Amino acid sequence: MILAAFLHNFIKLLTKMAEDEVGMLLGVHGEIKKLEKTVRGIQCVLSDAERKQAESSAIERWLLQLKDVMYDADDLMDMCQINAEERCARYSTYHPSSKFRCGINMLSCFRNPIFAHKIGTKIKELNSRLDEISKERSILGLTELQAVVKPSNILHQHSEFSRKTDPQIVLADIVGDKIEEDTTLLVKLLTTEKKVGEENISAVAIVGMPGIGKTTLAKKVFNDPEIQREFPLKLWYCVSKDLKGVELLKCIIREAGGDHGVAEDRAELVPMLARLVRDKKFFLILDDVWPESQEVWIGLLRDAMIGGARGSRLLVTTRDDRVARFIQATTSHHVQRLSDMDAWSLLVKQVALNEIERENLKDIGLELVRKCDGLPLAIKAIGGVLRVRGPNIIEWQTISKSTLWSLVDLPNNFPRAFFLSYEDLPSNLRQCFIFCSLYPEDFEIFRTDLVYLWLAEGFLCDEGDLSFYELGMEYYKELIMRNLLEVHERFYDQWVCKMHDLMRSFAEYVRDNDSLTMREGELSHRYESLLKLRRLSVEKIEVGSNLDFLNKDKSLRTLLLINNLLGDVLFKVLPSFSHLRIVVLSHSNISSLSDSFCALVQLRYLDLFRTNLITLPNSIGNLRKLKYLNIGECRQLSHVPSSIVDLLELRFLCFHKTKSEVFPVGLRRLTKLVQLLGFKPNNDRSKGHSSLEDLGTLSQLSRLDLYSLEKASDITIAKEANLKAKFHLKDLTFAYTPNRGCQVSKSIEEKQIAEDVLNVLSPPLSLEILRIIGYLGYHLPNWLHVWTFPSELKYLRFLKISECECFSQLPPLGQLPNLDYLRIEGAISVQKIGREFFLNGSEDRITSGTHYSPILPFPLLTNLIFVGMSHWAEWLWEKNQPAMPKLKELSITNCPKLSSLPKGLSHHATSLEYLTITTAERIKYVEDLQTVRDIRVHDNPNLERVSNLPNLSFILIGNCPNLMVVENLKPRHRMELVDYEMVTLPEYLRKVEPKKLTIRCAKELLLEITILGVGSPEWQKFEHIPVVKIHTYDESLYAAYCKTPFSFTTNIC
Repeated sequence: MILAAFLHNFIKLLTKMAEDEVGMLLGVHGEIKKLEKTVRGIQCVLSDAERKQAESSAIERWLLQLKDVMYDADDLMDMCQINAEERCARYSTYHPSSKFRCGINMLSCFRNPIFAHKIGTKIKELNSRLDEISKERSILGLTELQAVVKPSNILHQHSEFSRKTDPQIVLADIVGDKIEEDTTLLVKLLTTEKKVGEENISAVAIVGMPGIGKTTLAKKVFNDPEIQREFPLKLWYCVSKDLKGVELLKCIIREAGGDHGVAEDRAELVPMLARLVRDKKFFLILDDVWPESQEVWIGLLRDAMIGGARGSRLLVTTRDDRVARFIQATTSHHVQRLSDMDAWSLLVKQVALNEIERENLKDIGLELVRKCDGLPLAIKAIGGVLRVRGPNIIEWQTISKSTLWSLVDLPNNFPRAFFLSYEDLPSNLRQCFIFCSLYPEDFEIFRTDLVYLWLAEGFLCDEGDLSFYELGMEYYKELIMRNLLEVHERFYDQWVCKMHDLMRSFAEYVRDNDSLTMREGELSHRYESLLKLRRLSVEKIEVGSNLDFLNKDKSLRTLLLINNLLGDVLFKVLPSFSHLRIVVLSHSNISSLSDSFCALVQLRYLDLFRTNLITLPNSIGNLRKLKYLNIGECRQLSHVPSSIVDLLELRFLCFHKTKSEVFPVGLRRLTKLVQLLGFKPNNDRSKGHSSLEDLGTLSQLSRLDLYSLEKASDITIAKEANLKAKFHLKDLTFAYTPNRGCQVSKSIEEKQIAEDVLNVLSPPLSLEILRIIGYLGYHLPNWLHVWTFPSELKYLRFLKISECECFSQLPPLGQLPNLDYLRIEGAISVQKIGREFFLNGSEDRITSGTHYSPILPFPLLTNLIFVGMSHWAEWLWEKNQPAMPKLKELSITNCPKLSSLPKGLSHHATSLEYLTITTAERIKYVEDLQTVRDIRVHDNPNLERVSNLPNLSFILIGNCPNLMVVENLKPRHRMELVDYEMVTLPEYLRKVEPKKLTIRCAKELLLEITILGVGSPEWQKFEHIPVVKIHTYDESLYAAYCKTPFSFTTNIC
């Protein structure tokens, strides 16, 4: 508990209860007013107490007592609210036509004297306890201090960073030449062929202290193009300190593309993994191996993976040299601290300084990075503080003079910068940061889930013009900006984050001892050290685990059981914890909820995602405080009870990918919903099912995923959804039941109905993310054609149109001014993409010159992906039409009739770096792309020429048998040829100048090269290239050539 934030929110709760006349309703008004007065008095001296607690054990005890009382007070007030709300609901039942407020004048007759006496007694006892605590203020010498307002970007309307969603807000960690040199060294070491007679697998270790950049270096090595080409199978596993061997084996099996099924025994899993890697050349990284888990390789994985192909490699990162010795690493690479100038460069990236600011702040900046001792993680932490403070030399000097830099005997090697960063956090952000430490190491944290967990804990509420969700998103972004959370790069728009293991350990260190994170093997002995357990996170509880330790007390408020296998026996224990507010049981093997569990009336958050849930009891409607319910991907769940519409406090509801085809009538009652995922509308409400018109009252929706939209056939009902008026809606999915290949055969009437319904489901101006999946209509909806400027979808950033087989023309998406990601997949009826794709108006109007586009088409688009466009033959983009100036990545896959790339691409896509063309069978030429660095052409049988790529660093050519000309490429690039039917090398190799060539070819060609040797016709095609490696499909046969100094090695006898 962060007391400052907790007391602040508690006083707001008491104020709201007074406004709602809860005290009067229950007959305890005077006691609640007294409680508020006492808490306000304690709040005045809190800053002084927290400042002095490190020097006074008495004050420390006083704060612990206060926290304990405040938890009880919060629970008690919650029960008051619940009771009052029940009485209001009861009054509404008896007087359904009443228009008067549910207040004291009408409900005095509904008072329950027994409950009033009971609750009044408890509040009096609470006030008595708080009085004792309050009286000790003077004894302890606590005085009222002016609270220090910590800087934050939240609610700063003019902040440079406020409300930005650009994923680049988390800046690159790579600075200086040293990491590039280290990467080159390690890549060379890992890809160098071993001597004949040595083991198939060798190990290399990266060693260094926490936060020095071991994982960053390992990631850079893992993603290096040379590693990607050299090893067909690449595996990454983050090793926890308390490693579970069976879990590790299962994870590696999944990473290797296998399915371990229900296997839970090492004896079953080891042979399974052995079969998956046999004769495959793999690269395995085991990240963050501790001495406690060092047997992960020698004692577990090596026996299973020893059958991998020759040249397989293991890379381990560790803090301890003993681990490197134990795994018998051939080389240990010690990561060095950053130099002063590299550290300063990293700080500049974190704070985003311009040239003038960089010069003005360089001296004080160098002083600060020296105090970080060259540790990248410490520099990032202090960079987060400086970014909030701004480029102000006075602020930077103040931070440099902080007494926290003088801390000695720091626990667990935590950098001093961590303490300074934490001290700089406002109290509301501290509690959010600390909560993240409940997740296991290396856990992927989804931002939406995190915001609702904060809400359930009471950390969030509506603030001014910001809703709780918007405020939570601001908190999330600021923690990322401060480098306390790390964005997961694989996901769009900061959807997922992680905590660095050292930062997570620090958060565990500074949190109260009423919270605990552990694995199954530690259950009872770690729990014994706690006085009262309020929050518990346990990863992987096995069947038969003893849960008796939980009966020590009943104070638990938050329970995260991740990947537990306890089954329904869990519900024999949980109902006794009456104060539970959060229960996470995702990925668990439970099949049902008990009625007793549904009596946990204080529950706010229930996550049952991807469980074996078969049914929900009707008693789930008793969970009136529930704000978050996730039953998504419960694939056995076939029925949602009608009582679910009694959960009037719900903000998040997900039930996608369940067997349930309908939702009970009454969805319109859930007016507080912010996210609704998986709703399948039904046309006939008379049958007790909700339809699209029930969405009309849900004005707070921020995300809406509609499925099985083909069932919505009534336009009048669809209009009642009134999506246009949902001004908070940012994320929208229209999905039809997958029926690949059958959409075209649908009747004209069915297609027209689909068009009419989607036309009236017009989204609001606020929309940022849109997915249209499996749409049946001949034409995409009118509102997507952007006929007017400014566009009605001017904030749209992400658009995915997938498996829509009937429409034949793309709308003018180029006029969407903020679109940065566009994916068109499975649009099999599209034959031509022309100027209508870029510009407003019909093709005739464009051609006649009577219509002019008001903006440069696709001004912010960075990613453009076309997949499965089987009839797309022509892409027209003329040289005189500027467009896509920011395009960075273009991918064309399985578009067999496309005959050429457009001329405008080479003239106007001046930021294009990555180009992939796969199974475009009619494309003949790829040329004149000045900025492309990475190009991959694969399975293009008619490709004849690749030329004029002056910025190229890597090219992959796979199964392009008619490619005759490859010329005018930047020298010193890397090239890879892949064709397992190739029996002669292409002639164009004589003219290219790569620094390294990798060839994957037929066995016959490799044999010819090795047997005939130097001077043979095939040899002459590549002898000018510095380094050449040649492999067969399974890599069982290989040859390697180096020009200077000359060497040629092979395993062919």
